[in-house]
Amino acid sequence: MKRMMVEKLNLRWPVCPRAILLRIVLSALAATLGVAAAQPTHGAETLRWKFKPGETLRYTMVQETTQGMKAMGQEFKTSLHQTVDLHWSVKNVAGDGVAELSQTIDRVRTKLEGPGNSFEFDSQAGKAPEGQIASLLTPMLKALVGAEFTFKMNGRGELSEIKVPPKLLESLRQAGPAANAGGMFSEEGMKNLISQSSLTLAEGPLENGKSWTQQAKVPVPMLGTMVMDKTYTFDGPSPKGPDLVQVLLDTKVTLEPAADSNVAVKITSQKGTGEFAFDPQAGRVVSSRVNDKLQMSLSVMGQELEQSTDTITSMTLAKDGSSK
Repeated sequence: MKRMMVEKLNLRWPVCPRAILLRIVLSALAATLGVAAAQPTHGAETLRWKFKPGETLRYTMVQETTQGMKAMGQEFKTSLHQTVDLHWSVKNVAGDGVAELSQTIDRVRTKLEGPGNSFEFDSQAGKAPEGQIASLLTPMLKALVGAEFTFKMNGRGELSEIKVPPKLLESLRQAGPAANAGGMFSEEGMKNLISQSSLTLAEGPLENGKSWTQQAKVPVPMLGTMVMDKTYTFDGPSPKGPDLVQVLLDTKVTLEPAADSNVAVKITSQKGTGEFAFDPQAGRVVSSRVNDKLQMSLSVMGQELEQSTDTITSMTLAKDGSSK
């Protein structure tokens, strides 16, 4: 009976396939849309992106996620490892500094392990994986590779005119109605999420210890809206290299419950930290590392659940920095 209830609540496989796809997209954007700086001054830095038309930036993102669930006397653990190779192409830079950019994911490697299930995918492998999970994930991951997201970004990192690849949207529709996820996976929903994944930089110069804030709101299906209050602090020279500077990140997460939700949720523990290293003269992120930990208690269908998630996302710029 417990096993039947667990399966009904979908706890044996707590990672949503469409959420995996969206996590790849948002993590790639958030890690690269970290921070960048203009030419250094003697007392302060003014953080701004710098792009050149025709330029290409290549990044590799690695993400490790472990998720635990306790329900009805049973414990479940899921691990997700993802490695994503991607590149940015600079289409044009206007006189006011607004750049027209595209992001293309070149390769995806995903390994997912959970209770009684496992899935491994490499977009460059000749043979496609088999099984129930593979039938859900493989079409979406294949659609993701080669798909081109386009957007405009000003010098402070504000995004506009975001366009989601039609092929990717079609794959999401085929995986299930977007309405079932509160519109999260609709075209407009993805645009909103992507626009909130970037950092709006401070308007003026920054000295060591000076902070600025940014708030992002992300809808969570059946639960409500996750509110993330991010505080960035300029930390001066980076230990990653003599020509780099560092920005630290602290994230506080709260949940605004959905009015009509039949799931009661409480965040019992949360911690989010990160660091970005960037090249002041080149005006681009060289590396980043963000660690998010979240523990929640949920009441679903009269059952009490506990869920913990630990995610580490790192991004590294290719050694040559860019290619033409």
